[in-house]
Amino acid sequence: MVDKKEFEKIVLMEKERSIHIGRVPTKTKKKFVEVANEEFSQDYGMCLKWCLEQALEYQQMKPLFTMNFQPEKSTPITEEEKPEEHTMLSGRKVKGGKKNE
Repeated sequence: MVDKKEFEKIVLMEKERSIHIGRVPTKTKKKFVEVANEEFSQDYGMCLKWCLEQALEYQQMKPLFTMNFQPEKSTPITEEEKPEEHTMLSGRKVKGGKKNE
């Protein structure tokens, strides 16, 4: 049987390593669980770590994507060159890019 002090120690250790996230959109949670199951053998912690690393890396690279963009020198986009509209997991519609990238 575990005594009270040992139980409290276990609870404190668990609180340091666990996280509860509320108000997650249904589609986002479903996709997160899907990625965790497929890529990380249901290890949500490692999947969250990977997502955070990807987001931080993107933030560092983002200025490089727009560094040489000069709108005044760009050519107008014709009707057939207009980007397609895609719906994100959150339901927000965005234009451009390829749907599965």
